[in-house]
Amino acid sequence: MYSIERAFDIYGKEVKLITIRNDRNMEVKLLNYGATLVELLIPDRDGNIENVVLTHDEIEDYISNPSYFGATVGRTSGRIDKGRFVLDGKTYNLNKNYGVNQGHGGNKGFSFRVWDYSVSEKDGETAVQFTYYSKDMEENYPGNLMVKVTYTLRSSNELVIEYEGATDKKTLCNLTNHTYFNLSGNYKRKITKQYLKIKSKAYLEMNESQIPIGKYIDVEATPMDFSEFKLIGRDIEENYIQLSMTKGYDHTWILNEKYNQIEMVDKLSGRKMTISTTYPSVVIYSFNFPSNERLKQSKMSSKYDGICFETQYEPDGINNKGFNSGILDVGEKYHEKTEYKFFVIEEMI
Repeated sequence: MYSIERAFDIYGKEVKLITIRNDRNMEVKLLNYGATLVELLIPDRDGNIENVVLTHDEIEDYISNPSYFGATVGRTSGRIDKGRFVLDGKTYNLNKNYGVNQGHGGNKGFSFRVWDYSVSEKDGETAVQFTYYSKDMEENYPGNLMVKVTYTLRSSNELVIEYEGATDKKTLCNLTNHTYFNLSGNYKRKITKQYLKIKSKAYLEMNESQIPIGKYIDVEATPMDFSEFKLIGRDIEENYIQLSMTKGYDHTWILNEKYNQIEMVDKLSGRKMTISTTYPSVVIYSFNFPSNERLKQSKMSSKYDGICFETQYEPDGINNKGFNSGILDVGEKYHEKTEYKFFVIEEMI
Protein backbone atom coordinates (compact mmCIF):
# COMPACT_ATOMS: atom_id res chain seq x y z
CA MET A 1 0.00 0.00 0.00
CA TYR A 2 1.27 3.46 -0.77
CA SER A 3 0.31 7.09 -1.25
CA ILE A 4 2.10 10.10 -2.75
CA GLU A 5 1.71 13.80 -1.97
CA ARG A 6 3.55 17.01 -2.77
CA ALA A 7 6.21 18.01 -0.21
CA PHE A 8 7.87 21.16 -1.61
CA ASP A 9 9.43 22.62 -4.74
CA ILE A 10 13.17 23.10 -5.27
CA TYR A 11 15.37 23.75 -8.31
CA GLY A 12 12.16 24.09 -10.31
CA LYS A 13 11.17 20.52 -9.45
CA GLU A 14 8.35 19.16 -7.31
CA VAL A 15 9.51 16.96 -4.44
CA LYS A 16 7.19 14.15 -3.33
CA LEU A 17 6.52 12.54 0.03
CA ILE A 18 5.91 8.84 -0.52
CA THR A 19 4.24 6.78 2.21
CA ILE A 20 4.35 2.98 2.15
CA ARG A 21 2.61 0.63 4.60
CA ASN A 22 2.26 -3.05 5.33
CA ASP A 23 -0.57 -4.94 7.05
CA ARG A 24 1.31 -5.15 10.39
CA ASN A 25 1.02 -1.46 11.23
CA MET A 26 4.46 -0.47 9.94
CA GLU A 27 4.67 2.72 7.90
CA VAL A 28 7.62 4.36 6.12
CA LYS A 29 7.70 7.90 4.72
CA LEU A 30 10.25 8.80 2.06
CA LEU A 31 11.30 11.87 0.05
CA ASN A 32 12.74 11.81 -3.44
CA TYR A 33 14.92 14.73 -2.30
CA GLY A 34 18.06 12.99 -1.09
CA ALA A 35 16.29 9.60 -1.36
CA THR A 36 15.53 10.30 2.28
CA LEU A 37 13.85 8.24 5.01
CA VAL A 38 11.63 10.75 6.83
CA GLU A 39 9.56 8.69 9.27
CA LEU A 40 9.37 5.06 10.36
CA LEU A 41 6.37 4.09 12.47
CA ILE A 42 6.15 0.75 14.26
CA PRO A 43 4.15 -0.62 17.24
CA ASP A 44 5.50 -1.23 20.73
CA ARG A 45 4.55 -4.22 22.89
CA ASP A 46 1.23 -2.55 23.80
CA GLY A 47 0.35 -1.82 20.19
CA ASN A 48 1.17 1.90 20.35
CA ILE A 49 2.38 3.02 16.93
CA GLU A 50 5.17 5.61 17.14
CA ASN A 51 7.98 7.08 15.08
CA VAL A 52 11.42 5.52 15.77
CA VAL A 53 13.66 7.87 13.74
CA LEU A 54 14.56 11.54 14.13
CA THR A 55 12.26 13.62 11.92
CA HIS A 56 12.28 17.34 11.12
CA ASP A 57 9.23 19.26 12.30
CA GLU A 58 8.63 20.86 8.90
CA ILE A 59 9.10 19.01 5.62
CA GLU A 60 10.91 22.04 4.15
CA ASP A 61 13.64 21.59 6.79
CA TYR A 62 14.93 18.68 4.72
CA ILE A 63 16.16 21.17 2.12
CA SER A 64 19.11 22.18 4.31
CA ASN A 65 19.15 19.11 6.62
CA PRO A 66 22.47 19.89 8.37
CA SER A 67 22.58 16.60 10.29
CA TYR A 68 21.58 14.53 7.21
CA PHE A 69 18.41 13.13 8.84
CA GLY A 70 17.52 9.95 6.90
CA ALA A 71 19.42 10.99 3.77
CA THR A 72 21.22 8.84 1.23
CA VAL A 73 24.89 9.83 1.32
CA GLY A 74 27.20 9.74 -1.72
CA ARG A 75 29.25 9.57 -3.82
CA THR A 76 31.29 8.69 -0.76
CA SER A 77 30.15 8.54 2.84
CA GLY A 78 32.48 9.69 5.58
CA ARG A 79 35.52 11.84 5.15
CA ILE A 80 38.18 11.90 2.44
CA ASP A 81 41.52 13.01 3.88
CA LYS A 82 42.33 16.54 2.67
CA GLY A 83 39.68 16.03 -0.01
CA ARG A 84 42.21 14.35 -2.25
CA PHE A 85 42.76 10.94 -3.84
CA VAL A 86 44.68 9.42 -6.74
CA LEU A 87 43.22 7.14 -9.42
CA ASP A 88 45.41 5.71 -12.21
CA GLY A 89 48.08 8.28 -11.47
CA LYS A 90 45.73 11.28 -11.63
CA THR A 91 45.08 13.40 -8.54
CA TYR A 92 41.52 14.53 -7.87
CA ASN A 93 40.87 17.45 -5.51
CA LEU A 94 37.33 17.32 -4.15
CA ASN A 95 35.26 20.17 -2.79
CA LYS A 96 36.12 20.49 0.92
CA ASN A 97 33.13 20.90 3.20
CA TYR A 98 34.44 19.36 6.45
CA GLY A 99 37.29 21.72 7.25
CA VAL A 100 40.32 20.56 5.25
CA ASN A 101 38.52 17.32 4.35
CA GLN A 102 35.65 16.33 2.12
CA GLY A 103 32.68 14.74 3.89
CA HIS A 104 29.51 12.91 2.84
CA GLY A 105 29.90 13.65 -0.85
CA GLY A 106 30.78 17.33 -0.73
CA ASN A 107 28.92 20.63 -0.67
CA LYS A 108 26.02 19.25 -2.67
CA GLY A 109 26.26 15.50 -2.51
CA PHE A 110 23.50 12.99 -3.17
CA SER A 111 21.70 14.05 0.04
CA PHE A 112 20.79 17.38 -1.59
CA ARG A 113 19.67 16.25 -5.03
CA VAL A 114 16.23 15.53 -6.44
CA TRP A 115 16.02 11.87 -7.46
CA ASP A 116 13.66 10.21 -9.92
CA TYR A 117 11.42 7.56 -8.37
CA SER A 118 8.97 4.75 -9.06
CA VAL A 119 6.80 2.60 -6.79
CA SER A 120 5.94 -1.08 -7.23
CA GLU A 121 3.93 -3.66 -5.30
CA LYS A 122 4.36 -7.42 -5.44
CA ASP A 123 3.55 -10.34 -3.12
CA GLY A 124 2.67 -8.12 -0.18
CA GLU A 125 5.83 -6.00 -0.50
CA THR A 126 6.07 -2.37 -1.56
CA ALA A 127 9.28 -1.00 -3.09
CA VAL A 128 10.28 2.58 -3.85
CA GLN A 129 13.14 2.86 -6.32
CA PHE A 130 15.10 6.11 -6.47
CA THR A 131 17.55 6.82 -9.32
CA TYR A 132 20.05 9.61 -9.82
CA TYR A 133 22.47 10.39 -12.64
CA SER A 134 25.62 12.02 -11.26
CA LYS A 135 27.53 13.74 -14.04
CA ASP A 136 31.26 13.52 -14.66
CA MET A 137 33.18 15.84 -12.26
CA GLU A 138 30.17 16.55 -10.05
CA GLU A 139 31.79 17.61 -6.76
CA ASN A 140 35.03 16.85 -8.71
CA TYR A 141 34.50 13.08 -8.86
CA PRO A 142 35.36 11.48 -12.21
CA GLY A 143 32.86 9.56 -14.35
CA ASN A 144 29.17 9.65 -15.09
CA LEU A 145 27.68 7.54 -12.31
CA MET A 146 24.15 6.12 -12.39
CA VAL A 147 22.95 5.12 -8.92
CA LYS A 148 19.82 3.39 -7.71
CA VAL A 149 18.58 3.14 -4.12
CA THR A 150 15.59 0.89 -3.43
CA TYR A 151 13.60 0.84 -0.19
CA THR A 152 11.49 -2.31 0.19
CA LEU A 153 8.97 -2.74 3.01
CA ARG A 154 8.24 -6.39 3.69
CA SER A 155 5.26 -7.91 5.45
CA SER A 156 7.66 -9.23 8.12
CA ASN A 157 8.26 -5.66 9.39
CA GLU A 158 11.58 -5.50 7.61
CA LEU A 159 12.88 -2.49 5.71
CA VAL A 160 15.54 -3.29 3.11
CA ILE A 161 17.74 -0.67 1.45
CA GLU A 162 19.63 -1.75 -1.68
CA TYR A 163 22.33 0.35 -3.32
CA GLU A 164 23.33 -0.10 -6.96
CA GLY A 165 25.64 1.82 -9.27
CA ALA A 166 27.45 1.77 -12.60
CA THR A 167 29.98 4.19 -14.10
CA ASP A 168 31.52 5.01 -17.49
CA LYS A 169 34.88 5.94 -15.91
CA LYS A 170 36.76 4.65 -12.87
CA THR A 171 35.50 6.51 -9.83
CA LEU A 172 34.67 6.20 -6.12
CA CYS A 173 31.34 4.93 -4.81
CA ASN A 174 30.53 4.31 -1.14
CA LEU A 175 26.83 4.87 -0.40
CA THR A 176 25.05 4.78 2.94
CA ASN A 177 21.92 5.93 4.74
CA HIS A 178 22.04 8.49 7.55
CA THR A 179 18.90 7.72 9.56
CA TYR A 180 19.00 8.39 13.31
CA PHE A 181 17.17 5.69 15.29
CA ASN A 182 15.52 5.99 18.69
CA LEU A 183 13.41 2.95 19.55
CA SER A 184 11.66 4.53 22.55
CA GLY A 185 9.11 6.03 20.14
CA ASN A 186 8.68 9.75 19.47
CA TYR A 187 12.08 10.35 21.19
CA LYS A 188 10.68 9.85 24.70
CA ARG A 189 14.05 8.67 26.00
CA LYS A 190 17.65 9.27 25.00
CA ILE A 191 19.47 6.50 23.13
CA THR A 192 21.83 6.34 26.13
CA LYS A 193 18.99 4.48 27.91
CA GLN A 194 18.77 1.87 25.13
CA TYR A 195 20.88 -1.22 24.53
CA LEU A 196 23.27 -2.04 21.70
CA LYS A 197 25.14 -5.13 20.56
CA ILE A 198 27.70 -5.19 17.72
CA LYS A 199 29.35 -8.31 16.33
CA SER A 200 32.75 -6.70 16.03
CA LYS A 201 36.20 -7.32 17.47
CA ALA A 202 37.87 -4.14 16.26
CA TYR A 203 37.28 -0.50 15.44
CA LEU A 204 39.38 1.95 13.43
CA GLU A 205 41.60 4.45 15.23
CA MET A 206 41.17 8.05 14.02
CA ASN A 207 43.28 11.18 14.10
CA GLU A 208 42.07 14.59 15.28
CA SER A 209 40.43 15.25 11.89
CA GLN A 210 38.38 12.06 12.30
CA ILE A 211 40.27 10.32 9.52
CA PRO A 212 41.02 6.60 10.08
CA ILE A 213 44.78 6.13 10.16
CA GLY A 214 44.79 2.48 9.09
CA LYS A 215 45.11 0.97 12.57
CA TYR A 216 42.67 -1.62 13.93
CA ILE A 217 42.08 -1.45 17.70
CA ASP A 218 40.80 -4.44 19.67
CA VAL A 219 37.50 -3.44 21.35
CA GLU A 220 38.05 -5.73 24.33
CA ALA A 221 38.34 -3.86 27.64
CA THR A 222 37.54 -0.52 25.95
CA PRO A 223 34.38 1.62 25.89
CA MET A 224 34.02 0.51 22.24
CA ASP A 225 33.16 -3.07 23.23
CA PHE A 226 29.52 -3.96 22.44
CA SER A 227 30.09 -7.68 21.95
CA GLU A 228 27.28 -8.22 24.48
CA PHE A 229 24.22 -6.03 25.02
CA LYS A 230 25.25 -2.84 26.81
CA LEU A 231 23.55 0.45 27.58
CA ILE A 232 24.71 2.88 24.92
CA GLY A 233 25.25 5.48 27.63
CA ARG A 234 27.27 3.29 29.99
CA ASP A 235 30.71 4.23 28.66
CA ILE A 236 29.91 7.04 26.23
CA GLU A 237 31.52 9.75 28.36
CA GLU A 238 34.50 7.73 29.60
CA ASN A 239 37.89 9.41 29.71
CA TYR A 240 39.08 7.59 26.58
CA ILE A 241 40.98 9.57 23.98
CA GLN A 242 39.02 8.34 20.97
CA LEU A 243 35.71 9.26 22.65
CA SER A 244 37.05 12.59 23.95
CA MET A 245 37.91 13.66 20.40
CA THR A 246 34.35 13.12 19.15
CA LYS A 247 32.36 13.83 22.35
CA GLY A 248 30.66 10.46 22.01
CA TYR A 249 30.57 7.61 19.49
CA ASP A 250 31.49 8.52 15.91
CA HIS A 251 33.70 5.59 14.90
CA THR A 252 34.01 2.72 12.46
CA TRP A 253 33.47 -0.85 13.67
CA ILE A 254 34.68 -3.75 11.52
CA LEU A 255 31.87 -6.32 11.26
CA ASN A 256 32.68 -9.98 11.85
CA GLU A 257 29.67 -11.93 10.64
CA LYS A 258 27.26 -11.88 7.70
CA TYR A 259 23.90 -11.54 9.45
CA ASN A 260 22.39 -9.60 12.36
CA GLN A 261 25.66 -7.80 12.94
CA ILE A 262 23.93 -5.07 14.94
CA GLU A 263 21.10 -5.30 17.48
CA MET A 264 19.39 -2.48 19.37
CA VAL A 265 16.75 -2.78 22.11
CA ASP A 266 14.56 -0.37 24.06
CA LYS A 267 13.45 -2.38 27.08
CA LEU A 268 10.53 -0.16 28.14
CA SER A 269 8.76 -0.19 24.76
CA GLY A 270 9.83 -3.75 23.91
CA ARG A 271 11.07 -2.67 20.49
CA LYS A 272 14.05 -4.47 19.03
CA MET A 273 15.86 -3.81 15.75
CA THR A 274 18.40 -6.05 14.04
CA ILE A 275 20.60 -4.88 11.18
CA SER A 276 22.15 -7.18 8.58
CA THR A 277 24.41 -5.76 5.90
CA THR A 278 26.67 -6.83 3.06
CA TYR A 279 29.04 -3.96 3.87
CA PRO A 280 32.22 -4.77 5.85
CA SER A 281 31.91 -1.98 8.40
CA VAL A 282 29.59 0.49 10.09
CA VAL A 283 30.15 4.04 11.30
CA ILE A 284 28.10 4.59 14.45
CA TYR A 285 27.32 8.18 15.37
CA SER A 286 25.49 9.05 18.61
CA PHE A 287 24.32 12.55 17.55
CA ASN A 288 27.03 14.31 19.53
CA PHE A 289 26.60 17.66 17.76
CA PRO A 290 22.92 18.51 17.15
CA SER A 291 22.25 21.53 14.94
CA ASN A 292 19.27 22.98 16.82
CA GLU A 293 16.81 21.08 14.67
CA ARG A 294 13.15 21.30 15.62
CA LEU A 295 11.81 17.74 15.67
CA LYS A 296 8.30 16.46 15.25
CA GLN A 297 6.40 16.23 18.53
CA SER A 298 7.36 19.92 19.21
CA LYS A 299 10.82 19.03 20.51
CA MET A 300 14.18 20.70 19.96
CA SER A 301 16.97 18.26 19.10
CA SER A 302 19.59 17.63 21.73
CA LYS A 303 22.65 15.45 22.23
CA TYR A 304 22.07 11.68 22.14
CA ASP A 305 18.51 11.96 20.79
CA GLY A 306 19.30 9.42 18.06
CA ILE A 307 21.96 7.05 16.78
CA CYS A 308 23.14 6.46 13.19
CA PHE A 309 24.29 3.13 11.77
CA GLU A 310 26.09 4.13 8.56
CA THR A 311 26.84 0.77 6.94
CA GLN A 312 29.57 1.28 4.34
CA TYR A 313 33.10 0.53 3.18
CA GLU A 314 35.75 1.85 5.54
CA PRO A 315 35.92 5.67 5.32
CA ASP A 316 38.82 7.09 3.30
CA GLY A 317 39.57 3.60 2.01
CA ILE A 318 41.10 5.04 -1.15
CA ASN A 319 43.92 6.50 0.96
CA ASN A 320 44.50 3.40 3.15
CA LYS A 321 45.98 0.28 1.55
CA GLY A 322 44.44 -2.12 4.06
CA PHE A 323 40.87 -0.90 3.56
CA ASN A 324 38.22 -1.42 0.89
CA SER A 325 39.09 1.29 -1.62
CA GLY A 326 35.56 2.12 -2.72
CA ILE A 327 36.75 2.14 -6.33
CA LEU A 328 34.11 1.35 -8.94
CA ASP A 329 35.43 0.56 -12.42
CA VAL A 330 33.80 0.52 -15.83
CA GLY A 331 31.85 -2.72 -16.35
CA GLU A 332 31.56 -3.42 -12.62
CA LYS A 333 28.27 -3.33 -10.78
CA TYR A 334 28.02 -1.74 -7.37
CA HIS A 335 25.47 -3.65 -5.30
CA GLU A 336 25.21 -3.62 -1.50
CA LYS A 337 22.30 -4.14 0.87
CA THR A 338 21.30 -3.32 4.45
CA GLU A 339 18.26 -4.84 6.15
CA TYR A 340 16.51 -3.46 9.25
CA LYS A 341 14.12 -5.85 10.97
CA PHE A 342 11.80 -4.85 13.82
CA PHE A 343 10.41 -7.03 16.60
CA VAL A 344 8.50 -6.70 19.85
CA ILE A 345 10.05 -8.59 22.77
CA GLU A 346 8.97 -9.17 26.37
CA GLU A 347 12.47 -9.16 27.78
CA MET A 348 16.11 -8.92 26.71
CA ILE A 349 17.43 -11.82 24.64
